[in-house]
Amino acid sequence: MADRSSTLTYLKQVPIFRTLPAGQLEFIARSIKERVYEPGAVILKQGEPGVGFFLIADGRVDVTREGQRLRSMGPGEFFGEMALMEERIRTATVTAKERTRCLQLVRWDFRALLKENPDLAVRMLEVVVQRMRESPPTHDSD
Repeated sequence: MADRSSTLTYLKQVPIFRTLPAGQLEFIARSIKERVYEPGAVILKQGEPGVGFFLIADGRVDVTREGQRLRSMGPGEFFGEMALMEERIRTATVTAKERTRCLQLVRWDFRALLKENPDLAVRMLEVVVQRMRESPPTHDSD
């Protein structure tokens, strides 16, 4: 998926992006960086600063918090969205279960997109709230 047209085709199939206007999909496709992780590679580590949002193009990942498995995710699913909402440390660790290809979008590009598309912002908020409800509480002091 190294070229923009295949990235654009893929984005049109992802539920959270499916209804975006063509211009906004093209903006995402131009802004995305492709990353490949081998099995066992840590993509995000709990406690580290977060600046990016990751969309799984191929492969599977496990999401854990304090060593406890929260969920497994695959193509079309995404993670790292909480770091897009505010500058915070990662609340979970994400590890590749198999060779995994992700499309990464950094905070500043994604926030510009959210400002222009309130429907996308609402959908992202719904996912964040759902995941917060599903996750065990953290023991942070903040």
